[in-house]
Amino acid sequence: MEVEFIAADPGERARPVLDDVMQHGVDQLAIACAFCTAAGVELLLRHTARLANSSSFVVVASAPPTDYSDLLRLHKVVPSSLFVHWGALAPVEKKNGAALMHSKVFYARAGQRCWLWTGSHNLTGNATQGGNCEAAVLLRGTVNEKPFVDALKHLVACRDEAIPYDPELLPPSRAERTDILVIHAEASPPAPSGPLPWHIHLCLETAEFDHLLTAAGNVRLFLYPKGSLVRGWQNATPSAAYSGSLTGLNLTARNPRARGAGTTAEWRAANFGIYEVANALVLGPIAPTSNSVTTQAVLSINAQSAPNETLFSEKPQIATKMIAGEPHWTPLDPDMRRFFQKGHRKGSSMLHLPIVDREKHILIPANELRMSDFGKIRKEIAGNRELPFDFAEASDAKKRHPFIIRAKYRLPDDT
Repeated sequence: MEVEFIAADPGERARPVLDDVMQHGVDQLAIACAFCTAAGVELLLRHTARLANSSSFVVVASAPPTDYSDLLRLHKVVPSSLFVHWGALAPVEKKNGAALMHSKVFYARAGQRCWLWTGSHNLTGNATQGGNCEAAVLLRGTVNEKPFVDALKHLVACRDEAIPYDPELLPPSRAERTDILVIHAEASPPAPSGPLPWHIHLCLETAEFDHLLTAAGNVRLFLYPKGSLVRGWQNATPSAAYSGSLTGLNLTARNPRARGAGTTAEWRAANFGIYEVANALVLGPIAPTSNSVTTQAVLSINAQSAPNETLFSEKPQIATKMIAGEPHWTPLDPDMRRFFQKGHRKGSSMLHLPIVDREKHILIPANELRMSDFGKIRKEIAGNRELPFDFAEASDAKKRHPFIIRAKYRLPDDT
């Protein structure tokens, strides 16, 4: 067996030697390498003839800096040979993260001859082009020698813990970036009479959502029959919808931001007012401003809009849940206990909780869609795939008024 250290110069380009090792894998090329960037994919594409062999494979970790989307280029050429290792949910080292596959092993076989490269190099540009300080050991020998036998066992074990690369060929989300103040209000009759534009005096009895009101901002006003918002706008059907802008903002003396200096504004030119009545917002005739009003605004409504428009405070997207495998415990050195999360250690043992699969789901903000929106979201976000829905609490949920939302994304009206 021949043993060579790579390299005396830690900045030496590893690419020529590593290319030569992989070139020898005419009967089998097996690789387990933690990280693979676009540069690493480019390197592996030179060796797809070897990777296409039935016994060949390459396993990479899913964690950054691996470029998961760029792996698609390799998958298209050798779809049966590319595997992704998703690491583990436990153990988690404090300030470092969860356990992952961190191997850097390259095994090549031609007949009875074997080449084995193992060291610090990942499949990245910096590692293979001499940008990093790296080191490796290269062994040359025959297939039955113990280092080669053990290395192949290691590689197969890494592959068996991984899952085949999933190209996730889903259409891009059609959610458009926007910035709209959305207001849901009851009205009796269902829509005001009189020609547009309308000027509406918005009178609110709380300052909790002042951060949502921005002068000159775009507005959507959804109107509902009287009494229909008692169960939330998500369970009601709007009778009409309008668009416009927020043109004025005023803080009264009750508003903590005004520090007692605020004053009540009547906005006599307003046609209508929106007031808080029985825990809902209600559009009606203009009325004198109540002493309980904290924040006021003027809405200039100038056009009708689509009642079925779908708007979100956070971007709806395809997300992935990790599926945990069987837990098992291994010995943990006493002086290492404090470095791992409390739930991942017990006495002198450490928990291992591998990730064995993934489950895609549609992640959307909680309480921001109607039942009629589900089909539209499946079409535009998941390409009509029957993925389950998961609901994430919006980042400003604790502050948001139940009938006022600042929408940051919308689905197109032609869905």
